[in-house]
Amino acid sequence: MIIVSRGKANSGQQGFALVVVIVIMLLISFLAAQLILSVRTELRVAFNAKTQAAELCLAEGGVNLGLFRLLDKPVEYINEDYEKFLEGYQYNTFLETGLLSYYVVNESGKLDLNKLNKPLLELFLEYMKIEPDQREVIMDSLLDWEDSDDLHRINGAELDTYQALDDPYIPRNGKIMDPSEFFLVYGTAPLAGRFKANEIFTVHNDTGLINFNSLPPMMLDFLTEGDEAKIKAYHEAQVLYGNLTQEQARQILGDERFDQCSAGLTYSSGNNRYYSIIARGEAGVDAEALAARESAGNNKKTAAVEVRALFELRGTKVNYFAWEEGWS
Repeated sequence: MIIVSRGKANSGQQGFALVVVIVIMLLISFLAAQLILSVRTELRVAFNAKTQAAELCLAEGGVNLGLFRLLDKPVEYINEDYEKFLEGYQYNTFLETGLLSYYVVNESGKLDLNKLNKPLLELFLEYMKIEPDQREVIMDSLLDWEDSDDLHRINGAELDTYQALDDPYIPRNGKIMDPSEFFLVYGTAPLAGRFKANEIFTVHNDTGLINFNSLPPMMLDFLTEGDEAKIKAYHEAQVLYGNLTQEQARQILGDERFDQCSAGLTYSSGNNRYYSIIARGEAGVDAEALAARESAGNNKKTAAVEVRALFELRGTKVNYFAWEEGWS
């Protein structure tokens, strides 16, 4: 006679059922976690897309504001601040969506690569801590890049030099068309990534001189050797006097630095019709947030969308030559 214990059978079935339930609960929990993660990711992507769109609109608004102020010639000025629109001076404006900042510079405030001012270029390379022998390589190679022959200057580079590189390419052997070509010139590798070419260089300044009254931030940093007190004095003098003179430039830069640069400086744009506007948009930043950031001594730029526009101004007609958008 076989006797079956129902208690043990039921106990085994209940244990198996418990394992099944636990496995199912784990699977449901995993799927729920994946769903929550997916929703959070999609919300973050949507938020980032919205923020980027808002910042792009703010930056484009900065370009339009800069262009308006450049073109605006009112019969009567609203107030003293409105009257003085200064080139190279950064303006901040707050909208409901955030902060837009912009500045306008004439291309006469930059070094022209086709009208090479060798003393100023050498001084700039020295400021960037490039060794003397490497400075000679850069300057001679730049001249070789622009000429139409294949004859090497003493420290220069021609076709054979570029063909011997790991990633060979052909030098222009002609007039430079865009400032970014500077970083293609042999010897400039140590400078790559340290600044944007159009912050220092241009191809639209036929005088070869630098307009002291229309300096982009990087050029002002170079002339003042990064001295914050001198940079502040420059902007304060701009606000107070408008166009600065040779004597005021000497007072701002100091005698020694002014004597190094003076031969390459001018104090008007002449007939230069080419301008750049650089505008940034930061979503969600209001006046209080900016003031708190500045009072904390945090002058470092936060991530934002930046728009750079290069254009020619003929009366009220604007001809755009370049438009660049990106994160900065």
